[in-house]
Amino acid sequence: MSAGSRATARIAAPRVVDQVRLALASRYYRPVPDQVLQLHSVSKIISALGDPYTTYLAPDAYRLVRQETSSAYGGIAVGVLPSPRGLVVASLRSGPARRAGVRVGDTIVRIDGVATASLSPAAAMARILGRPGTPVRLQLLRGGDRVDVRVRRQRIEAPTVGARLISFAGRRWGDVQLSSFRAGAAIVLRRELRSLERQGAAGLVLDLRDNPGGLLRQAVAVSSLFLDKGVVVSLTGAHQPRRVLHVLPGFATRLPVVVLVDRYTASSAEIVAAALRDNHRATVVGERTFGKALVQMVDRLDNGAALELTVAQYRTPSGQDLSGSGLTPQIAAVDDTRTKQDEALGVALRVLARPTS
Repeated sequence: MSAGSRATARIAAPRVVDQVRLALASRYYRPVPDQVLQLHSVSKIISALGDPYTTYLAPDAYRLVRQETSSAYGGIAVGVLPSPRGLVVASLRSGPARRAGVRVGDTIVRIDGVATASLSPAAAMARILGRPGTPVRLQLLRGGDRVDVRVRRQRIEAPTVGARLISFAGRRWGDVQLSSFRAGAAIVLRRELRSLERQGAAGLVLDLRDNPGGLLRQAVAVSSLFLDKGVVVSLTGAHQPRRVLHVLPGFATRLPVVVLVDRYTASSAEIVAAALRDNHRATVVGERTFGKALVQMVDRLDNGAALELTVAQYRTPSGQDLSGSGLTPQIAAVDDTRTKQDEALGVALRVLARPTS
């Protein structure tokens, strides 16, 4: 990543540094100052950007991260988002991490002894992912306490779409939980929506709580399952013209929809919630969302490594920039984790069941 004392390092490293400089100068979502591009190592250049989502991935890490967005991978079934103290656990499916005692809201401060405060989400996931059966040690910050856990990786099937029928106010409603926007998410969700319609669901709750996002194309495809037409999202960047992504043709349910969000709803999940709100297709219920309005792409480098860089910023169909502020729900609702009842889901069901007049 930077010039070394051996001849091989002096020959190979500048090529990588130059590739990173070129990518940032030509594709980064905002202008990069010359003094940053002139820094002599990849790590210094990236650190100077102050962007937690732009990172250098060594060859092994790149191979692991590529698996994380596929339909199956070796991991612990956890999703993370950056925070000042480390990486906050935003999503937690049934799997190794949950069995080991990890909770949503925990902050991962160390992975196998490596501090996470300076790691991007992608670099952190590269350390968490690995061959099924192998262990990973996590140090968690929970309140004021530090908790050490040992988690054994397993094969994780993705994407996960949980769907069920709920009886409420004399009718049956579909409750659909989408945990991430990995490859194939829209295909699985479409199948579940059709099944709920056949079973007589009168309306749908699309639960995007604890969903840290994923692939942009899946956000467009998922939005298209609820919208016949309209804008899903627009993208802007320093080196590309404004790009508007529209609804894709095909199946779109006509059932009434409420979107359920919380403070860990981020990225692609925020795109979907905003698209359904701005197109007057759904009511958004819950908490203010995370506020990640940046889009990343991965450039493979000649040494087998990769540069994940932010290439665009997105705006909602109404033109809103969610960066930092997040999406404000139309109806506030918070689940009380001390009770067995899901209070936020109850609010969403009441919104669905109320008379349209």
